[in-house]
Amino acid sequence: MRELILDYRKTDRTWHWVGIALLLLALAAAVQLVIYARALSDESAHLEKLTARIEHKLHPGHVAAPMTQAEAQQLSAEVKNANAVLLQLSLPWDRLFQTVESANGDDIALLGIDPDVKKGLIKVSGEARDFDALLGYIRTMQASDFLAQVYLAHHQVQEQDAEKPIRFSVDASWTGQR
Repeated sequence: MRELILDYRKTDRTWHWVGIALLLLALAAAVQLVIYARALSDESAHLEKLTARIEHKLHPGHVAAPMTQAEAQQLSAEVKNANAVLLQLSLPWDRLFQTVESANGDDIALLGIDPDVKKGLIKVSGEARDFDALLGYIRTMQASDFLAQVYLAHHQVQEQDAEKPIRFSVDASWTGQR
């Protein structure tokens, strides 16, 4: 059987630019959708006010039913979800992945990246072949100009594995530089 070689760090410059162009196009579309949604919301509010005025003129003694508590809560939940999506879109994903992956070496296997956009924090989990490789990874991340306050949050030697890798979790915050 042939040996399988996977090189995830190998990049092709032409596809790199195509990816950036697609990302910029998607971000532009997202911004246009947000602008369009706000315009529709403004127009809807204006039409509701106009309808209420006309209803009041047609039926002066009749008062329109106010929004129910359930409707108000549903609207509030929808607004919170929309704000969360906008917050996720504002995360500098490309720079974040470049920084985390460039610090990665042959002795490190990344298992997960969990950003917390509201707090500006990121949790990187992975496995290191040995403690020296783990410390080297943390030093490389600390040296980046994008991440700040990089520290080892948790580590555990996997005793059941013959090679005894170290499973770790590194926490960091990202700076305002993009």
